[in-house]
Amino acid sequence: MIVFISGGARSGKSSYAEELAYTKHMILKNRFSEGKLYYIASSRRSDNEMEQRIAIHQERRSKQWTTIEEPYDIVPLLSEKQKGDVVLFDCLTVWLSNMIFDLDYSLNGLTKVVCDWLALSKKQGFDLIIVSNDVNEGLPMDGETVQNYMYYLGKLHQLAAAGADQAIQMTAGIPIYWKEGEK
Repeated sequence: MIVFISGGARSGKSSYAEELAYTKHMILKNRFSEGKLYYIASSRRSDNEMEQRIAIHQERRSKQWTTIEEPYDIVPLLSEKQKGDVVLFDCLTVWLSNMIFDLDYSLNGLTKVVCDWLALSKKQGFDLIIVSNDVNEGLPMDGETVQNYMYYLGKLHQLAAAGADQAIQMTAGIPIYWKEGEK
């Protein structure tokens, strides 16, 4: 199952995604004793604020989580996952920044990578939860770089939501189900 969760800054999306992933893991653990619970973090430890945010996220999670910090190359990590595993990827927004600003990826290249994530989840049968920020709601931003980023993010959100079994938007800690699969 693939779940796409988006929301504004501090909307509760990461907490909700972690709770959902943990619940899915506990349910699947009864059927697939080898299944593991993974947290793939795309952020880099870039400054004190990011260090604090990472620490808060880590404190929230139990010891059952295996955390992998990877800002770029997610496909090899997902290639190793199997039926019964639950993977939480947090977050698409930061990963996109890493890919276009550090590695100069095109929209076509980004689209291929996200399609690979979705295909791997379906082919190998692991649950994938993708978290992203809704930064493109509101007034248009000035500047070509920002507009390109927003355009790319919008396209990747559409792709992830289309490929997901569930699409959820978090608002003030409340999940709004835009696309419902099994819960």
